[in-house]
Amino acid sequence: MAFKIMARTLLELGAELISSDGVALYELIKNSVDAGSRRVRINVVSRVQRSQFDELLEIADFEESNFAASRSALREALDDEDIDELDEEAAAELRADLANVRNKRQLEQRLWEWFGEHAYIEVVDTGRGMSLEDLDHIYLTIGTRSRQSQREELLRSGRAGAAPLGEKGVGRLSTMRLGEMLEVRTTRSGDTHEHELNIDWRRFSHSSDDYLEDVDIEPEEGELKDDPERSGTTVRVRGLTTDWSREKMEEIAGGNFARLIDPFEGSTANDLLRIRYNGDPVIIPEIDRRYLELAHGTCSARFEVRGGNPELSGVAEYILRGKRRTFRLGPTELISIAQVGSVELLNRVGPFDMEMWWFNRRLLTAINELGTQREIRDEVARWSGGLMLFRDGYRVNPYGGHEDDWLEIDKRAFRSKGYKLNRQQVVGRVRITWRNRGLVDQTNREGLTETPEKRALVAMLQQVLLVEFKKFIDREDKAARIQERTTLDNIEEKIESTEDEVRDRLRKIQRLLPKEHHHLIEQALRLIKELAGYLDEARELTEEVAQDRAELVHLAGVGLMVEFIMHELERTTSATLRTLTDIDRDGLDRSDAAAIAVLGDQLKTINKRVSNLDPISAARRQTKENFDPSDVIKQIVEGHAGKRERHDITVDGSYLDAPRWRVKAVRGMFIQIIENLLSNSFYWLIQQKVVEPRLSLRVTIDVDPEEGVITITDNGPGVEPASASEIFEAFVTRRPAGEGHGLGLYISREVARYHGWTLDIERAATVRPGRYNTFVLDMSGA
Repeated sequence: MAFKIMARTLLELGAELISSDGVALYELIKNSVDAGSRRVRINVVSRVQRSQFDELLEIADFEESNFAASRSALREALDDEDIDELDEEAAAELRADLANVRNKRQLEQRLWEWFGEHAYIEVVDTGRGMSLEDLDHIYLTIGTRSRQSQREELLRSGRAGAAPLGEKGVGRLSTMRLGEMLEVRTTRSGDTHEHELNIDWRRFSHSSDDYLEDVDIEPEEGELKDDPERSGTTVRVRGLTTDWSREKMEEIAGGNFARLIDPFEGSTANDLLRIRYNGDPVIIPEIDRRYLELAHGTCSARFEVRGGNPELSGVAEYILRGKRRTFRLGPTELISIAQVGSVELLNRVGPFDMEMWWFNRRLLTAINELGTQREIRDEVARWSGGLMLFRDGYRVNPYGGHEDDWLEIDKRAFRSKGYKLNRQQVVGRVRITWRNRGLVDQTNREGLTETPEKRALVAMLQQVLLVEFKKFIDREDKAARIQERTTLDNIEEKIESTEDEVRDRLRKIQRLLPKEHHHLIEQALRLIKELAGYLDEARELTEEVAQDRAELVHLAGVGLMVEFIMHELERTTSATLRTLTDIDRDGLDRSDAAAIAVLGDQLKTINKRVSNLDPISAARRQTKENFDPSDVIKQIVEGHAGKRERHDITVDGSYLDAPRWRVKAVRGMFIQIIENLLSNSFYWLIQQKVVEPRLSLRVTIDVDPEEGVITITDNGPGVEPASASEIFEAFVTRRPAGEGHGLGLYISREVARYHGWTLDIERAATVRPGRYNTFVLDMSGA
């Protein structure tokens, strides 16, 4: 027993699966390109619109009326011009035909033929063409693997070369969306005849109860060729299912076709396509690279696999500010960003690169050679919409279109202040090839199939756009604003110098004034004294704000600590409940001791973790006390015993037996710094274990009382030298959403400054070549 397929099922794979007429034409173009054609001609003839034809069908009323009534109604409608704007020549032709039909069946058939002659789309190529056997065994085989086999052969052979654009064997069904009848005329070089295939798609309508195998379609040998060496294929779709106006054709040309071929390369869609509407040419818009030179920022990135390890590197440039930065993310950071469980999955994404041009549209102005401000903004708007995706130079729809937000750029932008980076400001592309085998087109050509590889691609591109680029320009804008402001110290200096000068001049004026007016001078001097008092108040307010800021920074650190501890509490209490559940109730006497021992250990962990909260409580957060840093570090490390055991992380170093050292500081703030550094080490060590499964995870904490320095080193991925400074800025993180806020190191450095300490990363490769792995807390300056 096997599946039986109804004929109408083809509608689901053709007319109803393809999302738009532009995409349907795109499928036919790809077939021509795969056949080796260097040029594809598209002729749209629409002298009778589908809406006009449907009106004629309604007037004829073939279901209810007899032959005489139907023909009479049609004649009357044509004579009285009841069909608005119907082409006069086409109408005259139909009038003449009505006199030659003899029955209702002929009348309906001739009406459809007449419509097909005046409403059709023709796609013509000069590719390899097909034989009669090809038409039968390949073209009429839905889901054929011929294209897929070509790709597999290229992969096996290792040969360079372009792979076929098609892969699923259903693109030919896109003609069902365009029209009711299909005619294929094809021939190969050396064939003596053309080969023909005619399909009436109406036989596959929803009203049909036929099985697919019962609909007989046979290719036929066609006319004798005048030139045996000529090759190519003509696909003509008759009886168009929708109205086709010149405006619609221009919209498809400006939308689908303008982005069909990567517009940022040398060749364009106009090099491949020749389009005509009712005989008149339709030009496809091309991007003028001079507009890209007006961009206020650019970003480029490349993802590749080196020695089995994935790497994402790139350059962000803020042209408006004259700033530039590079970035390089290794396998451990990419695993964190993409939230995947293996390096192999990232490798399956395959190499890709991206380019992006960012425009601050408010700053675009008129340029003589390019146009007015409005014209320039319109041209940028034409090509904006986010990153377009191109595979082997041909676009994967609909990514980067005006209605698509596949990277959630707008979604993220509208959640943040200022909308600094949204799709209307971004023009760009991502390039992949057929070798990106983990990125598979959907059958309906609406983007990529949802796979782990596709999600990883999206996560990496979001990282480039929203972190490596956007946060970079945010920081530079903030730095520029700070630099432009006059500091309070400058204001004080200016006021004081001005005050002395004003007092001196008022005394000179007083000597010249009669005594009865001296009281005016005294009033002026009193006002100056009051202004100086206001300045003192402003200074006190500034100091108070600075104190409040320090307290807020500390409270934010408390919040992060609470997050750490609540996570551990949740894990530990869950384990406790599981232990209770696993107790053998029947043998309670035998298992009591073991169960209680386990519960005791878990409760000790909770106690140690909670005990770290006490020093940072509100009552003690500003109280300095004497303590030995090594003792506190031991307490913190012990509090992480559960995590260390779960992930087999060794923590060693001189803190275990360092000489006694007493410091006077806020104990809770010191705990915040060490907790943040240790939590960061643990997180990245766990990620590194995914990359290097055999790696022995280690954290080394050294305490040097003589120098007043504490160092924390781990053998995780380390920090890229270019990022050594920015990791201490607020909201900079390479952890995924929900795993970090980008505040830990920022707060830790602020807390260190509060005590006169410094927190930095050692600019030296202490573990991994070309990476920084050691953080240094210098407490000597307290």
